[in-house]
Amino acid sequence: MKYITVGQASIDRSIRPDGSIIGINLGGPGVFAYTGIRLYDDNCQMILNVAEDFEPKYGDWIRRNMVNTDACYLCYDKTHAYDLIYSEDGSYYQADMSEKEKYDRAGEYGWTNVRPEQIERHTRNAEGLYIFIEPTYEQYWKQLADIKERHHLQIMYEIGIAKGGDYDRDHVLKVLDILKPQMASLNHNESCDFFGIEDREEIFRRIDSWNIPLFFYRAGEEGSYVLYDHKSYFCPSLTIEGRESLDPTGCGNSSTAACMWAWMNTHNPVMTGWLANIVGAYNVSYKGIISEFTKEMRDHAFDLAISRYNDYVKDNPEYVEAGYPAKGEEVLKDIR
Repeated sequence: MKYITVGQASIDRSIRPDGSIIGINLGGPGVFAYTGIRLYDDNCQMILNVAEDFEPKYGDWIRRNMVNTDACYLCYDKTHAYDLIYSEDGSYYQADMSEKEKYDRAGEYGWTNVRPEQIERHTRNAEGLYIFIEPTYEQYWKQLADIKERHHLQIMYEIGIAKGGDYDRDHVLKVLDILKPQMASLNHNESCDFFGIEDREEIFRRIDSWNIPLFFYRAGEEGSYVLYDHKSYFCPSLTIEGRESLDPTGCGNSSTAACMWAWMNTHNPVMTGWLANIVGAYNVSYKGIISEFTKEMRDHAFDLAISRYNDYVKDNPEYVEAGYPAKGEEVLKDIR
């Protein structure tokens, strides 16, 4: 497969700020990320370590969408289940789990984490790899960096910062130095916590000092920024006509993976931002993961991206003057 997502599967109970329950839904960063690419491209695959109940829980979705599960490995007993408690600003934290809810300590012993040898096996012919939160020991990242170089992979690293926990900034910086990803992402709340400041322009300057070629900065309901070549390109959030916002869980994972796909296929920062935001808009209209992928959805997503891109260049003629195409149709002509 051409595009690979690495993460985890989980069952998420999403809880609104008022305490009401959105639902108990299929999720997990690796799965959400897969959906972000799959909306645009069938040539993608998840690498997951899964539990014995993965088939009973995800099986209908897998069969309905003909999801390739060749890289799903049975490793533990019961799928993660988390309470995701949202705040008014859109951030969330995971409620503490009891000992029983740790499911035989699968997470503690690392059974849920994809191993470097699994990534090695499934990326020999791949071009792009999305990864979110894997082990905190440096040897893992050194092995992944070696795989990246040998397989000529482009990597999107969604920087993992647990909400409400300790922020190991030094570790994140070491990972960035070891892995040297071509793409990376944080959201605004995470960035404020990471840098200890709230001024967005100063945050952008600090991110720019990391020398990551493409950075996807997610700003929640406001939209997103694509940081490229010492500039920032803002794309507002949007809604899909005829759909309502139901559940924000996984929008960061799905839009970040979509950003990777979009950047690798367009090398156009504004089109990349729109394609990523559109995935987020679809994601939020489902409880849990996007339940079905159709040609109509894909065509609509591309048409919407073209329309929003054309509006952007109309309002920002300097973008075309900088050498970017004047029409969204031209940007997507070879990939849709």
